[in-house]
Amino acid sequence: MTTTTTPEQTVPALLTTIEAAALLRCAPATLELDRVRRRWKVPFLRVGRSIRYDRASVLRWLADRNPTELAGA
Repeated sequence: MTTTTTPEQTVPALLTTIEAAALLRCAPATLELDRVRRRWKVPFLRVGRSIRYDRASVLRWLADRNPTELAGA
């Protein structure tokens, strides 16, 4: 029996800074600076000494900032 995977299953739930930057199409340095200055307030988590971005939270943050653009209007 073969199983098929959807794109959601292949993307990890917790993203590194580089992965989150790729998702948002910005430079990793932009997210690093935001963690210090909190200008855009992209949600992130500290896991030990590591920084991770919850994929669902980042997408929800993006949708809240640009609801019409993401809806295809």
